[in-house]
Amino acid sequence: MGDILSGRLARTVLEFLTKGACIAKKDAKAYYFKPQIFGFGILIPAFVYLAFSLGREIPPDLLVPGLVSMVSLFGASSVEAISIAMEKQTGTYELLQTAPVSTAGIVFGKSLAGSAFGIVLSLCTALGAVLLSQSQMASPIMFVTGIVLGSFAFSALGILVAAAARDMPTANISLTALRLPMIFIGGVFIPVGTLAPGLRLIAYLTPLTYMVDALREAMAGPSVALAVDLTVLAAWFVILEALAVVVLNRRTQL
Repeated sequence: MGDILSGRLARTVLEFLTKGACIAKKDAKAYYFKPQIFGFGILIPAFVYLAFSLGREIPPDLLVPGLVSMVSLFGASSVEAISIAMEKQTGTYELLQTAPVSTAGIVFGKSLAGSAFGIVLSLCTALGAVLLSQSQMASPIMFVTGIVLGSFAFSALGILVAAAARDMPTANISLTALRLPMIFIGGVFIPVGTLAPGLRLIAYLTPLTYMVDALREAMAGPSVALAVDLTVLAAWFVILEALAVVVLNRRTQL
């Protein structure tokens, strides 16, 4: 009996992952990995970072994690607001619902595409930033792990915002209203510990804070704080993914 149940569970998980990969492949072809989208994902964070870092001496252990985390935030979450909002407006999402796939499978597939896009942009940015700043990397594997978990969390955030929005402009405005404050209180430019207590509390309620800290810890060396950061990022992904499923179900049933 145990072997039968474990076999069914394995087939269910494999089927879920396969369907999610198909949706991710569809989204990648339709929305991602195009020159203009790559430019959007890298140029906007780069310009924001330069605007607030010019004239300041920023050490590499602060510069690299902050810049990479910003690129991940913008790259993994941006297109979700376009794809889901557009599909809901054009009726494509309703067609997707007629396929033998659950809402959780749809959300996972879209988050898989968004996170893959964010991971690619972040790795390219990290490689360039490390080479230019001649930074030391104590744990490259943990650094990449932080990028992966952070990108998944940001992708799920983009899906949640898009699921709650009625149209594309609302989704983009709402997402921007969330991302910009996160950048300024999430430790990108200044350490979270130097913030006022109220802002520090808000900072610890955002996933960007944990990604920035995780990347810094990975550059310095594995620690208990790094394990905590990675665990919180994974929890953020699960929570945001679950909320996106609930919201998307309610919105599409209206």
